[in-house]
Amino acid sequence: MTSSSKELECDYLVVGAGAAPMAFIDTLLTELPDSKVILIDKKAAPGGHWVDAYGFVRLHQPSIVYGISSQQLEGNWLKLLLTKLTLPWKHRASKKEMLTYFGNFVDKKVASKQLDFYPNSIYKFETKGKVDQDGIHYFSSVDGSMSYKVKVNSKLVDGTRGECIIPHDSPLQFPVDEGVRVMTPNQIYDTHQEKGDKRSVMLKNKYVVLGAGKTGMDAIVYLQRKMKIDPVNIAWVIPNDVWMFNGSAGGRPWDFPESMAKCSNDIDKASFSLEKEGKLVRLDKNITPTRFRFPVTQLNELKLLRKVKTIIRRGRATAIRRKNNSHVTVEFESNHPPWDGFAPIETCIFVHATSPGPSNDRFDSMGGEDIFGSSRNMTLHLIFLPPVSFSMSCLAKIEAARVKGTLDTGVMRRLALAFGEEKTAGSDFTDDDLLKILIKRVSPSGNDIHRGTINQVLLLAFIDRDPMVPLKWMKQNRLSFLSIPGVKADSCNHVRMLRSKGTTLGLPENHVRMLDVLGEKIVPLEGM
Repeated sequence: MTSSSKELECDYLVVGAGAAPMAFIDTLLTELPDSKVILIDKKAAPGGHWVDAYGFVRLHQPSIVYGISSQQLEGNWLKLLLTKLTLPWKHRASKKEMLTYFGNFVDKKVASKQLDFYPNSIYKFETKGKVDQDGIHYFSSVDGSMSYKVKVNSKLVDGTRGECIIPHDSPLQFPVDEGVRVMTPNQIYDTHQEKGDKRSVMLKNKYVVLGAGKTGMDAIVYLQRKMKIDPVNIAWVIPNDVWMFNGSAGGRPWDFPESMAKCSNDIDKASFSLEKEGKLVRLDKNITPTRFRFPVTQLNELKLLRKVKTIIRRGRATAIRRKNNSHVTVEFESNHPPWDGFAPIETCIFVHATSPGPSNDRFDSMGGEDIFGSSRNMTLHLIFLPPVSFSMSCLAKIEAARVKGTLDTGVMRRLALAFGEEKTAGSDFTDDDLLKILIKRVSPSGNDIHRGTINQVLLLAFIDRDPMVPLKWMKQNRLSFLSIPGVKADSCNHVRMLRSKGTTLGLPENHVRMLDVLGEKIVPLEGM
């Protein structure tokens, strides 16, 4: 194949066109409208995992705090009430709505000349370390027919680290004997949409759902609600029970960190406390969940989940075996006994819902990777607990404040010194140094549950010399829970609580010193 090449130039080269980069680009171009962005993605359209997700997928958090800051995802509130009889905060966008939303945003920015989009393209990460100094980067089309050399005047932005890995893109990671039928949620949906014999046969099968994450839950609900499969004909392999947010309770992302602080980081006490308040739910009242991955479930969905009585809790599946021609068994880790399938192989379908989603090994292995890596690159990681969009909007706001020169570098230097960082004689911290020191990612697995609280206070303290400026911005940002009338940041109280219980909560001494500085800076926000 003959390959062609082309030279390009931009201010920001953004890799990945999923939900995180979309929120970042939107705020960046709102704050720095004269900037030029080149966006590349390996898929044919913007939207990240939404492009290949199963047809019945919906947001599990409210649409009002997801997407991009400049445009409502839920649409016009009055129209929503009149035509769909849905309250705005109850709307959860469908796959079609998500793809249309992100596609329209990209089209709009391309038309404005602020953005160039290159789908079906891959960035050459192996060259990244060699090009930071001169700003020259390379990417190519997936098929290799085009290669691009890009002069990046400001930064490379890696938006791929939180990539959501779904069953459609990731086969089962254990052996499956020949003849055993495994289907992804995509295949279940597509077959059910067909007319004729295939659809009729699907309705007569029994189903074994593998995985207890949101995809597994969605599959259980779809089988019953849309395909009308009797729950007695559904089995569910649950490696670990999970705590779920009650989608009807109006919870906030910081409810869990607050409860953890009050319960001295005892995760069971904190979870039980939130369950008592109605904010957390679990599948079985007699089983204490061991995982917390922030899924949101609606009570009517939970009711359907609880109708499934054939539950297999033996850890992770390690193989699916065919025995005696028509029998099937599932093998498990840690010497757990195998489970004999409740239907012959001809009428038993295993639903693959075991992919890690956003909590994948690639994401978790990046603990040491800085968000603001250098003056020439940054990596998009969560700085608050999910939803993802607000974290990315805030990172763009920080980057824009750096470019505009509005960061309160005085308080940032004090924070860096409190953190224990020092510069050699005759040198000083650059803005990029300070951002690298102060802004750290939050782990979705909860290993540093209070980092998100600290990050929010940091942003209020240094995005501008006046802490009211970032607070007002957050309240006007539709992606922030602070945009909901009546919701307060309560940052002063958060600082006091973390300072008073620092050692009990396992906060390092340098974090407590930082909190002293932060407490002084955000005094004007008392009661807000």
